[in-house]
Amino acid sequence: MAAELFEEHKALIAAAEELLAMVRRVPRTPIEEIAQLRVRVANIALGHLRHEDDVIIKPLVASGRIDEIPGAAALISDIRAGHRTYSDHVRSWTLQSVELDRAGYAEALVGMIDFLRKMTTREENLLYWPALRLLNGKSPERTG
Repeated sequence: MAAELFEEHKALIAAAEELLAMVRRVPRTPIEEIAQLRVRVANIALGHLRHEDDVIIKPLVASGRIDEIPGAAALISDIRAGHRTYSDHVRSWTLQSVELDRAGYAEALVGMIDFLRKMTTREENLLYWPALRLLNGKSPERTG
């Protein structure tokens, strides 16, 4: 189950990259297709946050051992803030604003994808692996 978290990170980034390609496509992708993919990206992100909470965050907090992982509490706070960052991005880039400024939206997506890459790397290296070792005494197979 924990190994799925790593796969979810890959799926989220891949879907965001697919969205970027779709926005840049010539001839222009119909806005309805962009909307559908945005919903898929949001669903992947939301499902992942719930899964991450169930598999890593809640067990770590419940164990009373969170302080044994340096910076874990701060990183969990950063994860929550990252969700707000993504939500703000979606709110500011309505479908109407995407339709009016595809180049600007593409630029914003590049920044969001960079943010996702950095955040997922931090989560995996600084929280997931240490938490899994601490809670389980072992780690799932690395998936890439």
